[in-house]
Amino acid sequence: MDFKVTIHRLLLREEKLEIAVSASGPWDEKVRDPKMTIVFSNGEQTRRLPIVVRFYQAEKDGSFYIMASYSYMLKHLFYQQPKNRHIEFSLELSYGHTVLESVPFTVDPEDEKALELLVRETAVGVEESEQERQTYIEYEMNFSKDSRKVILDAKPGQEKIFEIHKGRKIFNSIIMWLWHFVLFCVSVVLIPVFFIDALLAATGCQSKNAKIPENGIIYLLKHVRAKMDTFSRTRIGILAAKMWMMNKVNLIARWMPVKKNRVVFLSNRRDDLTGNFEFVNRYLDKVPGLDRRYVLDSNDVKHMRLGSLIRMAWYFGNSKVILVDDFCELFFRMPRREGTYLIQLWHACGAFKTFGCSRLGRPGGQTQKSKNHRNYDYALVSSHNIAKFYAEGFGISEDKVAATGIPRTDVFFDEKYKKSVVTAFYDQYPKLKNKKILLFAPTFRGNGKLSGYYPVDRLDVNKLYEDLNEEYAIIVKHHPFVNNRSHIRPKYADYIIDLSANSELNDLLFVTDLLITDYSSVVFEASLLDIPMLLYAYDLDRYISSRGFYYEYEDMAPGKIVRTYSDLVDSIEAGDFENDKLLEFKKRFFDDLDGRSTDRTGELIVSCLNK
Repeated sequence: MDFKVTIHRLLLREEKLEIAVSASGPWDEKVRDPKMTIVFSNGEQTRRLPIVVRFYQAEKDGSFYIMASYSYMLKHLFYQQPKNRHIEFSLELSYGHTVLESVPFTVDPEDEKALELLVRETAVGVEESEQERQTYIEYEMNFSKDSRKVILDAKPGQEKIFEIHKGRKIFNSIIMWLWHFVLFCVSVVLIPVFFIDALLAATGCQSKNAKIPENGIIYLLKHVRAKMDTFSRTRIGILAAKMWMMNKVNLIARWMPVKKNRVVFLSNRRDDLTGNFEFVNRYLDKVPGLDRRYVLDSNDVKHMRLGSLIRMAWYFGNSKVILVDDFCELFFRMPRREGTYLIQLWHACGAFKTFGCSRLGRPGGQTQKSKNHRNYDYALVSSHNIAKFYAEGFGISEDKVAATGIPRTDVFFDEKYKKSVVTAFYDQYPKLKNKKILLFAPTFRGNGKLSGYYPVDRLDVNKLYEDLNEEYAIIVKHHPFVNNRSHIRPKYADYIIDLSANSELNDLLFVTDLLITDYSSVVFEASLLDIPMLLYAYDLDRYISSRGFYYEYEDMAPGKIVRTYSDLVDSIEAGDFENDKLLEFKKRFFDDLDGRSTDRTGELIVSCLNK
């Protein structure tokens, strides 16, 4: 039985492309998260975006059937290119091990009316304003001869749309600023009205603002401010003042000459020079004549130090190479300057959980209009195999994803460092020398830094220690987003140790005999040391539906998957970890196992400095 892809709905209206696609082929009961992807190109950039799967089931004839649909705004496809004379796109189907790129398709007009209703009712993430609706490009739609691409070409006679009107843009900006100023003045006059509204909410006469957790006078003040923000369409408050100052500093910096030897490390993930930053900085020690600057502040943007914000804005505007190691909204609010390079030294290896634009249409997913991640010149990954997933997640072209390897993984090939870490660990915890070390390192649940948690009742580390007959010492290492902690009984305090707050996860792997995790990217680092793993995925079905993975979880897992606590204990006692999966896992997610990822990254940075 062959795979078949059919386009049922393809409607282009005012630069909004609505598409509904079905796919069928031989059923595989292990496949629970099939994917449809649309790949756009305008000749200069490519853009991968998911088509949201609405329906998936097994048929009586032994085949599967998938229905996927979504709506795309063409002006938001390519970074800083809202007007495109030519756009083409192809379809990709991922079903278990089968990946069909630029898959041939047929066009079926029979169900057009029914599917038009389906698309209109279920499409999400398309946002327009009246200003955006003023000018639309009209396209002609055609198909390639091999039925692998849909081609959109702007109709003749629309030359004025493609003309650049800098004066008009400045004029519109001034009008918009004046309009917001008028709205702000009116919002000040309406403060008494907003205060009455806040009182009604605070006393239960109407629903409270769910985004304001405080009570009392603090709630009233924040409620009034939120109303003013909404009415004036302008952010008001301390954060808004910080951002205004930051933008002005950045504006001045962009008028200054670019410092052609300056490399700046920017992060609001960490306060010290650790992770990828540490290894790259060590490489740059060998490069003469560099001007290196560092702004490291782990606070969320609202609570970042004013000095950190000002320095970030300044260095972002005049540094030749800008290095970042995680998401930070500040880096996408400030304009990029021509002649500078922004390189994302992403902290995670491999491609595991979907993120960014790959979550389009899912709860908490990124919208098409979002600028997050899209201004990178390079993003580093550990393997060519996963470059397309990072391109998709970041919303960038695949040629901007560099498979240099992840610098911090070089430590796993350094035997001298390993010995020093192991020695230091047992010097600090001498009672663990005669124990096997079990590292419990799950990822967080929730929506991010402010709401992250782990349901610690799902694995009672005290009971686990008892059930394993005290054969293992247990180290607990929760994700930095997790604030709640496992309760450790005092009598076990020497053998169950929570190191969530004060230890480098990579260092703990050097003393680990068994890793228990779930959906954490620590599996990639652990695989480099051939550590046996158990994947305690008690909520796998929910995680697949809400978060999703780039590969089928059960297919790519580097160890045995267990769904219950009793199965977890049984597997440990039996030594059943399915270690045979490790080799294939490493081949998929790492191109080079040579300990030279830092060198390749450093060479990329130096090449950018020399451009």
